[in-house]
Amino acid sequence: MASFNVDSAWRDVSQPEIPNWDLRVVGVKNIINTIKPDVIGIQEAPNIWIGARSYTQASDIQRMTSYALYQPADGATEPIPILWRAGRFDLAAAGYKIFEYRPYPVFGRAMTWVKLKAKATAKEFFVFNTHFEHGVDQQAARDSEAAMLSAEILQVNPGGLPAFVTGDFNASASSSAPQTAQLGAIGYADSFDGTAARMHSEFKTYNEYTLGVVGSSRIDQVYFAAGNSSVSYWENWLPYGDQVVGGRPPSDHDLIYTIAAIR
Repeated sequence: MASFNVDSAWRDVSQPEIPNWDLRVVGVKNIINTIKPDVIGIQEAPNIWIGARSYTQASDIQRMTSYALYQPADGATEPIPILWRAGRFDLAAAGYKIFEYRPYPVFGRAMTWVKLKAKATAKEFFVFNTHFEHGVDQQAARDSEAAMLSAEILQVNPGGLPAFVTGDFNASASSSAPQTAQLGAIGYADSFDGTAARMHSEFKTYNEYTLGVVGSSRIDQVYFAAGNSSVSYWENWLPYGDQVVGGRPPSDHDLIYTIAAIR
């Protein structure tokens, strides 16, 4: 299970010194094809026009990795698709919930979800993916989004099937963070806390296009339903080799990777 904010192609305009999306997506692809997570919650992969060119970032990733893709057409949900290994899982259901909408690149806020069925065991589970509001002055917005996310999870999964929540929450993980408090109240735990087997936990998950930024801030997280699933490994993935683009990671966020099991 993984969560990966890949950064919008809008970066080509706002910060042209950063390698462009055509270069960065190769690094993104190489990371995914190296780790091969079963499911990935993606953030900041919109369908947008920049000048005379149309960018379809999620489709680029899907085409280059051969994962299956769920990406609703609404402008608030396009940037937060979910990918999974089609050879291992069938899609049983999918949907989304819009929290608030603002035109890109300001970002709409929403969540997407899929219900997957394992081909080998017929076990079903949910994956919820989201991206909260950013900014030190936006705590009230994140509080609201966390409450809406938790309420929607309960509505979509009333039977309490195994489930995971991926996202860029734009609030560092702590007991008082809105996502930790709200998801904890409905039985979900941070995968970081679910295992002592951790790799690169000394680095921030938001890297600002620098390889390995030391710090404890973890705004990118994977949560799991603690009652019927478990986590045995957590990693803040640091790019290397052909995953590095022009001396930089391919996104301003690291991919967060966990090994999880459902009961």
